[in-house]
Order: sequence, then C-alpha cells, then structure tokens
Amino acid sequence: MYIVLVVLMVSFVGSSCNNIDPDFKKAITEGYPSLYEAIFDRDYEAILVFTDDPDSLVRIQAWKALISTQVSNIDELIDRASSANTKESWASLWFKELSEEQVAKLNAMWTENPETREGLATLLGEKGNEESLKLLLEASTFSDNDEELAVALAIGKLSGRTELEGSQELEIISRAIAADDRFLAESYLYGLYRFRKELSAENEQELIALWANYYPDGQGANQYIARILFPKNVDLVLNHFPIEEYEFMNPQLAIEIARGISRNEKTSYSTVILNALLDNRNPNVKLEALRAIQNHEGMAEDLDGAILNKAGLTITVEPLIRLEGLNTIENPKRYKDKVYAFAGDEPYLQSLKYNILKKFLSPEEVVELLREDMKSENRLNRFYAIQGLASWWRDLDDAQKEDNIVFQVKELLLESLDTADRSMIFVMGALLSDSALILDSDYSILEEMLTRFQLPEDVEVYQSISQVLKTRFETQAQGLIDSLASEGNVALNRTLVNQGWDILMGDSYPSKFRTPDWRRLSKRGHDPILVFETVKGSVRIQLDVLSAPATISGIDSLMRARAYHGIPFHRVVSNFVIQGGDIETQDGFGGPDYVVPTEATTDQYLRGKVGIASAGTDTEGSQFFIMHQWAPHLTGRYTIIGEVIEGMNVVDRIVQGDIVERMYWE
Repeated sequence: MYIVLVVLMVSFVGSSCNNIDPDFKKAITEGYPSLYEAIFDRDYEAILVFTDDPDSLVRIQAWKALISTQVSNIDELIDRASSANTKESWASLWFKELSEEQVAKLNAMWTENPETREGLATLLGEKGNEESLKLLLEASTFSDNDEELAVALAIGKLSGRTELEGSQELEIISRAIAADDRFLAESYLYGLYRFRKELSAENEQELIALWANYYPDGQGANQYIARILFPKNVDLVLNHFPIEEYEFMNPQLAIEIARGISRNEKTSYSTVILNALLDNRNPNVKLEALRAIQNHEGMAEDLDGAILNKAGLTITVEPLIRLEGLNTIENPKRYKDKVYAFAGDEPYLQSLKYNILKKFLSPEEVVELLREDMKSENRLNRFYAIQGLASWWRDLDDAQKEDNIVFQVKELLLESLDTADRSMIFVMGALLSDSALILDSDYSILEEMLTRFQLPEDVEVYQSISQVLKTRFETQAQGLIDSLASEGNVALNRTLVNQGWDILMGDSYPSKFRTPDWRRLSKRGHDPILVFETVKGSVRIQLDVLSAPATISGIDSLMRARAYHGIPFHRVVSNFVIQGGDIETQDGFGGPDYVVPTEATTDQYLRGKVGIASAGTDTEGSQFFIMHQWAPHLTGRYTIIGEVIEGMNVVDRIVQGDIVERMYWE
C-alpha cells in the first residue's frame, strides 16, 4: 500500500535549538511519551489518569486525547469535565452519545453554575436541544470575550438543527449585526448560513433593512448575510456591492456570490456580475464564475465572447481556467484541437478534457479515447481515464448504451481490472455495480479480484467492493463478508455496518502507530516554522508541536527524506480547503508507510489553519489541508498542526495540480 521512504539522517536546519522552553522540553521528553502509550492503545482509563497529571501541558493533551477515545462511563466523564472546567475537559464530551437525561443535567448546570459557562457552551453547541438554545439566548452578560464567542457559536450551531421561533430568529440577527467583531457576527449567523435556513418574511425584511446600513470593519459578515438572503433577493444582494468592487473583491465573498448566482434564479443583473467576476484576478473566482454560467440555460450564449476573451483563449490564465472556459461555451467542438493542447499530458486536467470532449464525440469515439489514455505510462493519467470512464458511463443516456457500446465498455473495464491498483478499483465502484456490465454470473470476478489485495493496506478496495456486493450479490457474498469482518479491521467493519451488512464483529486489532522521535521534537521547540514553495509563491506555517507531536514528527521524517518535493495539491475546493501531501499515489488515496493517531484539538478551524486528512479516527498520515475560511463543523474532528503566518494570498491562488516544489524547516 505504501511506498518505503529512506529517511536521511540529517540534523534539523533553520531556527536554532537554543532557548527551548524548559516546560515544553520536560513535557515532550518526560510526560508525553507515557501519555502517548495510553493514546496508542486508546485506553480510556489510562488516559483519564493523565488528566490529573502535575504537568499542566500533559493534562491539556490528555483531555484532548479523550475527544477521539471511546468512553465507558459518560456520567463519570461529565463530572470530571465539570470539576476540571477547562475548554479541553468539556471538549472531551463533544462527540459522545448523550442521553436526554444527561443533556438535561447540562442545561441545569448552565443555570446553576455560571462559572462553567464558557466551556459548557461549546458542549451545548454540539449536544444541546431546544431548551439549551433558549437558555443560551437568555444570556446577555458575559465574563469576557471568549465566553461571548463560545455562547454565540453554540447559538449558531443549535440554530442550524432546531426549529427557531420568529423571536429567536430576530434575536440572532440583531446580535450579529450589532457585533463589533466579525468572528462574533458569523458565529451567531453560522446555523442560518451553513444550513441555508429560510427566514420568516418579516425577519428577512428586517435583515435587509439592517444590512443596508451595515458598515463593519473589513469584510464583516457580508458573506454570510449574502448567502442567507440570496434565494429570494438575488438582485438586491448583487446590488449591495458596487460593480467596480467585483474585479478586486475578496475571493471568499466573490466565490460565495458566484455560487449564489449558480444556485438561484437567473436575472439580467446576475449575468452582468458574472461577467465582472471573470475579471477577478483570483483563479478560483474565475472558475466559480464559469461554473455558475454553466448552470443557467442561455447564459453561456450571452457571455460567449467574454468567456473566450477572459478565459478560454487567454494566454495569461492557466490551462485549467482555459479548459473550463471551453467547457462553458455553447459550442466547444470548434476548439477541439485546443482542448487536447491545453490538457496535454497533465493528469489533473484530464477529467475536464473528458467533460468537454464527451459533449460532441460519439460513444465509440469516447471509448477509443479512454482506451488509449488507459495505456498511458503515467499512472495518474490511467487513474483519471478510469475515473473518466465511470463518469461518462454514469451520464450516458440509456438509449446510447447500445449492445456494441456495452460490450466495448465491459471489455475495457475487465482489461483495466488486471492492472488496477486500489485507487482505480475504488473509482470503478459504479461500473462494477452496473448489471449491464457485470452480470449475475460474474460474481467470481469480484471475489477473485480481492485476492490481489490485502488488509489493512488496501482497505479502500474492500470498502468499494463490499458496496458492490451489497447492491448486487448480498446473499451470495454473505460468507465472504463475514470472513472479512472477522479480520477485525476497524475501518472496514465500520463501513460494512454503514452499508447495511449484518456482520458478526470480531475483536478489533489496535492500529500500529509510528512512535514520535521525542528527542528531535524537544530540540526543535514548540512552534517551529515550516515553509513550502510553489510556482505561485511561498507559504510559511507555524506548527504547534504540543498539540500534534506524533503527526509533526512524522512530517519531519518525510521532509528529511524530501518526500514532499514535487507533490501536487490533488484536491482544491474553493472556499473550503486546498489539500496535498499524497506522497504515494498523488490522487488522494495514498500516504506514507505508517499511520499516526488522531490528535484532536479545541482550536477552531479558522482561515489559514493547517489540518491533516483522515479516513476516520486514527488513520492519519502525510496528507495535509489548509483552510480557505472558517469551518466550525471540522473542529475537534481532525488534527490541526499549525497555521499559515505568511502566504495566504498564495493559498488562495492554488488550483488542482499545483506542485509543492520543496518543503523545509525555516
């Protein structure tokens, strides 16, 4: 599954190891190693002991470790968390299953013990009910800004999943508009924003009136308010901002507006604004504007010249934007040669190439194109050809699936199975589930294919094929599924249960984690700076070793082996994250030859925070992501290793396929 990296035995470079905080050094070399033995075993009782450790740094990390650890006694943990009364102790309960009685106990605690409110609010935001929301909205005075922020975010989260009364809705809106701090305003509005809650007609008009005179410092909550109002007030939202601002608009707000236009009814002014957004210098804004144009019938025809002049035929923009431009116009066939030229042999442009070509190529021509691409010497190009086959087949009209095409696609599918790796098998799932391609008599093909892979390295293959078996061969495959479940792979068994399989769970074997090099970490210090360079500029990241020592130690070993050099950002989701660090397959399915435990934190996933990708608790490796904007729903669920302190303008301009040329310690 994983490539083997040769670790170069060189000393740390960059910042000096002098003046290391003695408290940090003691915690990392004395307290943390013992704590992490308990974390590696996910031993609740053993970790709980460390919440009383004399070293405050060890205590904090122990409480955070409990966020991702199964708990045997919730009532005990509630009492312990209340007694400690820290943000970390309350966080240990964020994702635990609480009974109605336990939530009622927390509500009573809110009323009876005001000193617990800052930390308790974070828990009520995750586990509270309608009564919790009522209590939180009654709070009008706060001990400090941190408590107000915790309460505001709890209100925001609860408002997203509970039915609001009109008066509660109005209270939330009023508090948000009155807030001096952008983060506070967005916290109050978070539920209305994220869950696209529809306001009452009266409160919508009140928000419109308040927004007209809303002049916050900086961007304020404009992005959230725009999304909340968009569905019924497209032109009002678009006219809120002067037309000349769109070319230079903050990318997060500009992308929100492009998506708002995409989701909602087309107006003549929305066409004008998308034309203006095509002039924005941020590549991701241009991409979102083009995708919004694609979602409205007739808009591409109206903007044909602008699309070609500002994207499709403009040499000053990158090939991804040029291809998306050709994907947007009404008649891309006339630029067929340019489609091939712009895509070239770049793997991350192949999917877009297929999207364009399938609009005018015959099914026979598409199959032949994919057949040739599956012969590529570049593994990533073969991967995207298989993914392209699956996507094209899914979208093909039934009338086009004539017998000869079915025969050719099945032949191509079976040929690719012989050399497919786990990433390729995973994206074949829809093809393998199709009864036109895989007949009832073809069950043995799937069963035999699994013999080429093994657990735990190739768990993605088993997860994909088990879904196919559930859909097509449930009775026939039950014995095979039972035997796989008895292997005790936690990730696979969790998937089998979620897919609806009735399995007998055997004993789960513990993950084998990479042991951190505590001595090296202590020499580096608690906040070293990592730098990566791209063709678009450099990004500096300040790491938090105390929060994620196991993850950072692993990253250090990979950096010293130059494993990150030349690795692309394989995933970019505008207004969310850029993700890279797949040092094995570079398609998002790969990683190093080790795993590290989830190192959860109470830190918010703010813009610029750097997290570690995961396929579930305790599956982390080398892949990292950087936040475009705040995402409260991620907090506590993923490891945070640090934050960008310089280069967010570079992060905003990264697109899929951009390369990390090199990564090093400052």
